[in-house]
Amino acid sequence: MKTRTHRTHDSGWTRREALGMLGAGAGLGLVSAGCGGTAGASQAIRFTSAEAPDFMSGAVIRTLRGDVDPGELANGATLIHEHLRGGTVDQVLYEVDAAGADGVACLVDSATGRRDQQAIDDLQAVADRTDVHIVRAGGYFQDIGFSIYPVDIAEASEDELFEQLVQDAADQRWGAFGEIASSLEMRPDERKVHRAIGRAHVETGLPIFTHTPHESCPSCAMDQMDVMESVGVDFSHLVIGHMSTIKPEHDPIGTHSAIARRGAFVGLDTVGHQMSRSQIPEIDKVRMVQDLLDAGFEDHIVFSSDMGNRNHWKANYGLGYSTVLMQFAPKLLYAGVPEQTVRKILVDNPRRFLAVVPKA
Repeated sequence: MKTRTHRTHDSGWTRREALGMLGAGAGLGLVSAGCGGTAGASQAIRFTSAEAPDFMSGAVIRTLRGDVDPGELANGATLIHEHLRGGTVDQVLYEVDAAGADGVACLVDSATGRRDQQAIDDLQAVADRTDVHIVRAGGYFQDIGFSIYPVDIAEASEDELFEQLVQDAADQRWGAFGEIASSLEMRPDERKVHRAIGRAHVETGLPIFTHTPHESCPSCAMDQMDVMESVGVDFSHLVIGHMSTIKPEHDPIGTHSAIARRGAFVGLDTVGHQMSRSQIPEIDKVRMVQDLLDAGFEDHIVFSSDMGNRNHWKANYGLGYSTVLMQFAPKLLYAGVPEQTVRKILVDNPRRFLAVVPKA
């Protein structure tokens, strides 16, 4: 469904009103709700579903507290690419609860490598003590200049990686594969990992979200999709990540439209704050949303913040894992994006991405 948005500030919202709407829990279908919030968290608010998506019979979202019906996440936002680490269990729990008090229903914890047992146990401990649903994602990450594969991953065969991924997904209760990364030019070992991930998705049914370099890489999206397609990945459960880092001069809507036309989600998953390697102004990220909506692709957008810097935590007077809701959403309203569309992107689209009928 095509949604037109205003290109001026004649949206009916001033910046003060848009921000006040969030603080007061009005507009956007927000209602007050207690969700295990902590002292110092923002006033409890909830983003609610804009529609009732059709899910396949038996579809669930696999969380660390069990497989949940997608309907259980209809009263809060789901953020599909975050990093729940960087402190003690109690510190991370505080941040997660604070996000829940601001309207977050589900957080997907992204992995950049194989977790050790301590990391596995710590995330489970957080999940056991919060009302916010937590999805554990897993996989292997490489982005030359930022991170490289461990030797055992670089030397493993595609079949060995496939078998390990399927086993880890079962043993550690993964609800997704991610973040799966490639460099500015996909290397042979990255292609091998992408194929193994794609095969593991076909085997398990779990969704996939990727990483593309923050420096802006339009070609990376198509490269990743081509490899995934070659092994049978269902694009309705694929997010091509970090598409909010495409520079304006690199024609973001051209890449975004190509992703959406092939059936995948456009991951605008670095919004609500500045990323050190991209420095894309928020106004350009808002324009990306407007362009996608004008092109008729509102069903193919998901948001997240890729929050991994504890300097932005609530405990440090930042917005923490609430930054998409508390900082980016008001900007969309001010720019004229309809309230129902914002709810759809934050509540309904990520549920459609995550909800699968598990095969293993």
